[in-house]
Amino acid sequence: MAATLPPGRTSQTSSRAPAGHAQLHVRWDRVCVFFALFVVLAIVMSHTAVRAIRDDPQTPAATPATTPAATPAPIQAVEDPAKTQHPCPAPAKGVVRNAPAVRDRAGAPSRTVALTFDDGPGPATPQVLDVLQRAGVPATFFVVGESAVANPEMLRRIIADGHALGDHSWSHDIPRAAAGWNRKKLTGEIKRTHRAIIDATGLQPCLFRPPGGIVKGAESVTRAARLSMILWSVDTRDWAASSEGGWRFANLIRKRAALGLTQEHPVILLHDGGGNRAATVLALPEIINDYRAQGYRFVTLNQPT
Repeated sequence: MAATLPPGRTSQTSSRAPAGHAQLHVRWDRVCVFFALFVVLAIVMSHTAVRAIRDDPQTPAATPATTPAATPAPIQAVEDPAKTQHPCPAPAKGVVRNAPAVRDRAGAPSRTVALTFDDGPGPATPQVLDVLQRAGVPATFFVVGESAVANPEMLRRIIADGHALGDHSWSHDIPRAAAGWNRKKLTGEIKRTHRAIIDATGLQPCLFRPPGGIVKGAESVTRAARLSMILWSVDTRDWAASSEGGWRFANLIRKRAALGLTQEHPVILLHDGGGNRAATVLALPEIINDYRAQGYRFVTLNQPT
């Protein structure tokens, strides 16, 4: 006998679960899928945003805290030499003709020699500076104001190389020895050259050498300007060089300079300006060798004793 179905049932509906339960199960699957897609999309968008912010040159990057050791030291400003220079000492009571007396490391007095150069800066000044630099020797340069204004860079090199500067008047006009200096004129000459040296180097000179070695009328003016008046003890007469200025005259300059080897503290008069100084440049290395061989110590005239 064939089986019969209850009223209202068919073979199709009897083969699966009730319709209401099937629809609810499919809906949760879809929710899970959508949630998973949403999470993935959020991660992708967050990553993209982070990279965009990091790569944006206008966005300041976060910097880790620095330790004191990692902080660069501040740049030190270079001080004005005029502010660091010691004031000029009280002017010497008389005319200075000797190099400063100094002591060696053991405390014993040393023989000293001061090389001095007048009338510059001139065309030979760079050559003179080169010789002094190679020998490691300091010197004192008495400059003419007119030349100093025309060659301020040479004054700066003189100071940079460790030499001393002195005032040698503005124009180098030499009065008659019998008449001496006109007080007003010499005061103006010293002041103008003083200003030129300060403008070029930031340092004020403490020394004055009167042109021609004329002392009459200059002592009171020099002291009023708080300058020490410097002359020399050995005159090489290199200023009398001929136009050729060769080895013959250079040997004569060397011979005259050697007269100071009998002195304890000679001051040697040479020139780097005012004429042809080729013979002076040739003689200078030999003069240095002569004094060095006798144990002299080279000093500047502003060097403390």
